Amino acid sequence: MGCKKFLDVLPDTATVNPSTVADFEEMINHEDLSKCSFYMADLMSDDAYFEKNIEKDYYANAYFWRDNIWTAGEDDKTYNKAYEIILQLNIILSKLPTITVNNPSEESTRSVLLAQAKIHRAWFYLQLANVYGTDYTAGSVDKNPAVPLVLDPGHTEKKGRATVKEVYTQILKDLNDAVATAELPEMGKSVIHPGRASALGLLARTYLYMGDYANAEKNATAALAIRDTLLNFKEIKYYPLSLLDQAESPEVYLAKSGEDVDYYVVHRKAIDADPMFLATFSWDDLRKERAFGYGKTFVHRSGKMTFNYSIGVTEMLFIQAECLARKNQTAAALNILNRIQRARMEGPSDLTATNEEILSLVFAERRKELFFHGGLRLFDQKRMNRDPKLRKTIKRVLYDDWSDEVVEEYATLEPNSPRYLMQIAPKIIAINPLIVPNPR
Repeated sequence: MGCKKFLDVLPDTATVNPSTVADFEEMINHEDLSKCSFYMADLMSDDAYFEKNIEKDYYANAYFWRDNIWTAGEDDKTYNKAYEIILQLNIILSKLPTITVNNPSEESTRSVLLAQAKIHRAWFYLQLANVYGTDYTAGSVDKNPAVPLVLDPGHTEKKGRATVKEVYTQILKDLNDAVATAELPEMGKSVIHPGRASALGLLARTYLYMGDYANAEKNATAALAIRDTLLNFKEIKYYPLSLLDQAESPEVYLAKSGEDVDYYVVHRKAIDADPMFLATFSWDDLRKERAFGYGKTFVHRSGKMTFNYSIGVTEMLFIQAECLARKNQTAAALNILNRIQRARMEGPSDLTATNEEILSLVFAERRKELFFHGGLRLFDQKRMNRDPKLRKTIKRVLYDDWSDEVVEEYATLEPNSPRYLMQIAPKIIAINPLIVPNPR
């Protein structure tokens, strides 16, 4: 049966009974903790493109920001899968401290496993909070609802949605606990095992979303002190997507991979990128070539789409650059952006910007790196909407194939619209009426 005997469980901890350090290590080792799908969040961003006004499924409903994304009986697989994994992590965090260990080596292993479970849990809650809740910089974080905060694997009472502040507070607690664990190695034994670098990287991402740029820069710099190697795209043929791809990249602190089969089956193709987004890549940008070839359709293999949701070196460099840009340290921010350019371009030329232009440039370059990355572009759009200089109205349009002129306009999303939030599926609310719906 292997570790599946612990991972395929219901929210009733009587059905699972790991009892040794080795049992819990088996749970942490399983790649299921690194597989998830936040594809719907990417569909809601301005990176995606549909060629026609499709009416028939929740993918299209999310893309066009419609009133109802889900029918009454449909499951939100993103939400359900994330909480299934959180359940496994809560089992580890609840039961592992109670078992008897036989020697100092097992005690040390227990400390590492607890830290790794907290890092994984923090990653999932940060994703969930930003898909279903308002961005932290929206204000009223102590009132705005995010998602239910479930920490006890044996809970039986229904929970309403915790506030954005409550979820972020728990994320910071989990990550700071992990960083403070002396036994936690700087890098995990493989890319699916979190180490100190991934905890620091997630702290940097979390503080960035909170608008705490001093702590974001501090933690990004600390993560880069552990590893700062960039992948040279001239040395690879394919965009690194799967867990195996990510294992071969020197950039990855923690690998996460998303897969989506249903979209490919329903639409008979992989997702397209918005032509106006693709037009922002220069002709010699290898990211575009490796991810889209010479068209606009995202790479796919074996009848499914695979996405890279990892956290690693390049994201930390962009966090550093954004924080420097916000302090008008333009030259330092440009040095970072140009270092990334040299690893991604066939023959790069240095980027330039004024103090007034640098923050917009950082967001534009970050977008070219983190597209279809589990919602990170959508989360950035929500942050950008708080800045009058960065916000923009997003439209769903049909472009002419030859001229890229707009032929038809289908939908509009205004800055700070409630439709930036994923609708909570009616089926979830029917099961638990304490979960209040998002406004549409």
